[in-house]
Amino acid sequence: MRADRDWLGALSLIERHLATQPADARLYRLRVLTLADIGARDRARKLYLARPEVFGAEEAASLDAAGLARRIVWSKLYAVDEATRLEEARAAEAAIEAYRAQLARSGTPEPASLAYDRLIVLNRLGRHQEVADDYLRLEAGGRPVPGYALGAVGDSLLALRRPDEAAPVLERAMQADPDDPDLPIQLGYAQLERERYDLALPLLRGLVEARTPWPRAPGARRGFENWQRYDAETDYAMARAFGEDLPGVQAMIEPLAAIGPNNADLQTTLGSIYRFRGWQERALERFSIASTLDERNVEARIGQVETLSSLQRYEQARPIHDQLLARYPNEPHVRAMDSNWDMRRGWQARVYAAGGRNRDGGGASPLGNRDREYGVEAATPLIGDRWRLLARSGRRWADFKGAQLQGGRSVAQRNELGLSYAYDRFDAKLRVGRDRDDLGGTAVAIDAGWRIDDRFALRARVSRNDAAASLQARASGITADLYEFGADYHPSERTSLAATAQHWRYDDGNDRDQLSLALDQRVLSRPHLLIDGLASIGSGRGSRDDAPYFNPSRDASVEFGVRFDHLTWRRYDRHFRQRLTLSSGAYWQQDYGTAWVPSLRYEHEWQFATGRVLSYGLNWSRPVYDGQREQRLGFDAEFRWGE
Repeated sequence: MRADRDWLGALSLIERHLATQPADARLYRLRVLTLADIGARDRARKLYLARPEVFGAEEAASLDAAGLARRIVWSKLYAVDEATRLEEARAAEAAIEAYRAQLARSGTPEPASLAYDRLIVLNRLGRHQEVADDYLRLEAGGRPVPGYALGAVGDSLLALRRPDEAAPVLERAMQADPDDPDLPIQLGYAQLERERYDLALPLLRGLVEARTPWPRAPGARRGFENWQRYDAETDYAMARAFGEDLPGVQAMIEPLAAIGPNNADLQTTLGSIYRFRGWQERALERFSIASTLDERNVEARIGQVETLSSLQRYEQARPIHDQLLARYPNEPHVRAMDSNWDMRRGWQARVYAAGGRNRDGGGASPLGNRDREYGVEAATPLIGDRWRLLARSGRRWADFKGAQLQGGRSVAQRNELGLSYAYDRFDAKLRVGRDRDDLGGTAVAIDAGWRIDDRFALRARVSRNDAAASLQARASGITADLYEFGADYHPSERTSLAATAQHWRYDDGNDRDQLSLALDQRVLSRPHLLIDGLASIGSGRGSRDDAPYFNPSRDASVEFGVRFDHLTWRRYDRHFRQRLTLSSGAYWQQDYGTAWVPSLRYEHEWQFATGRVLSYGLNWSRPVYDGQREQRLGFDAEFRWGE
């Protein structure tokens, strides 16, 4: 019966005879081999270990290998609950180590497959460094890892952020097993993490095109399920999202989510797209749905933590964050989430410097002939999830020369202390400070903001003896208070519209009102290049014509520009960007007519880690003040620590 491959019939006959002859070694042996033949390899190995003397060496090695392989397969299956998800992997590792100890005691060399199988188990346990070390040791020792284990090696190398090593490993795995549907997707992500969108996007798009779509007919209860097509489509969508094609990805995923609203992974993917587009509340809704559908969906809960943090609801995010960290300490995405959590909640600091030189003017410039500004700002870690203590110290100065002023340097040096509060839709800051020369007395500033929804936000500021008041006015002993109101509209990550109204009240009785509207509109999105169109209009008026500082009775401006943002280099949370901004516009001043005002700015941005950013830039412009054109060359630099 075994020779005819009638495994179940043979097993039934063997069991009947064993019931009456339990000590029969030949029947016991046939029972174990038959169990192995029908796929019950773990059970076969346990029975073999109970009576190893009745098996030959070759049979024993085969049963050991098959039984351990079955334990490894079980370690990949969906666990009953999160607490037990790694039990099978731990059991498989324990079985492997016991087998190795047994071989060592008997002086039997370890079979090559044992080391390869162990790579899969270690990957499942999240011990990625051990996987990488063992892989290199095996390769260097002339024992190339076979294709069935290379997928686990590639996955561990990606977890260790070594995509340049992972990509060729995954290519070898695909050559060894071209039918494995997961390997091309892993390779696609490896290419993405290498910033090779030119390789990743065609690869993943090809997977989608090569796999049959799910046909749907009117009135049909269900279509023909093709989960490989689904995997390829959703992974291709996320690759496009990382490549800045968010509207296109949204158009791909929303119809799928409408077809399968109870699919937790789809809801999570859609939530990620909404979060990338700046729609935090919409994203949170999708992540919450996904977590309800599948309480063990790790990405959905990471999304909840990220969006709740962005919405300033740390009290709600903390239990989810702590649970993920306790249960998935080795998961790369969980570690990244924890890093962002610490960055958002920890110390915040900024060190900055700026300055410039103006030439060819007649002394009317509110920036003087030369100007400098530098300072440092700091904020404590969050206190009670909502509060921070603030401190700031800064110094500004400008040299003024001309008939209107007596000449010399106007200096403002200020130290401030403050308190900030932020929860959900509302945030506010209070700062109190004093200038070193005591001009203007105690300075007090209150800032407040209200987020209406994902698109609209309001902001306001009231400041006595404002720090940004004209240094030219200060040279004459004049300070100013500021009342400001603004509204921001962000329909998506591609469009930003800001409106601001300001009222300056100077000590000399001059009231100055200014209105401005600024638009930032994306016109081109590519994986490493963003191009934005810029436009702004503004107008102002002053109540005094005899002020000893630049104060047009009426003025207005309109400006158009373009900004090129090139991601020159990136490796995970480190990057180097270059930005070039070109703009030109018309500036009109009452009694002086209209003049064209060009400007140019070039800057670098280095991010060394999450929340560690250095930026610096040069700017050139030819502004006009009281009909006199100047040429300005300036610089600025800042280092930011924290969000």
